[in-house]
Amino acid sequence: MISIIGFHGTSFENAIEIAKGDFVISKGNTEWIGDGAYFFIEGISKVPREQAEQWAIAQAWNPKVNDYRYSNVSVIKSDIIVEEDNFLDLTVSDGVDVLLYILEQHEKKILSIGKSLSYLDGLIINFARGEGLLDVDVVKGNFYIKFAKERVYKINLRTSNCTICSVFDTKKNLSNNTIISNKKIK
Repeated sequence: MISIIGFHGTSFENAIEIAKGDFVISKGNTEWIGDGAYFFIEGISKVPREQAEQWAIAQAWNPKVNDYRYSNVSVIKSDIIVEEDNFLDLTVSDGVDVLLYILEQHEKKILSIGKSLSYLDGLIINFARGEGLLDVDVVKGNFYIKFAKERVYKINLRTSNCTICSVFDTKKNLSNNTIISNKKIK
């Protein structure tokens, strides 16, 4: 078994529901590493809790009305437990090789989905799950995430600044969902 501590940033209202066990997973082929609940974890960065909070603040901003969608952000700490056979680690070459193999073997079918995406990671993972090719519950990857500062100053880097996990089955692979911080956005 693999055990990871994950941090999820969200609104205070959502945090209350999550603490009750009502995680709503992100869905769609444009998700970074497929359908799932997303967590910042230790990896490239040693401050995943702070990154989860920064993410919640950045996501709260509504540029259409120049105001925040919600005024309080919370961070939830969760234990992510997954069997090694159901874990895809895209931070190591073996994991990347799995993703590339699926793409190569099923390239025509994946491209026939008709999506024009800049990034195919989430689409490939969702496709592989849907076709029964990949039985993974948790996917780990390194990414460059734009927090508030990067969004305001339009900073675009290719260098990863965080490590995240996507948990596909929250009832099976998450426990101890605990609100560990609540902060008013200034």
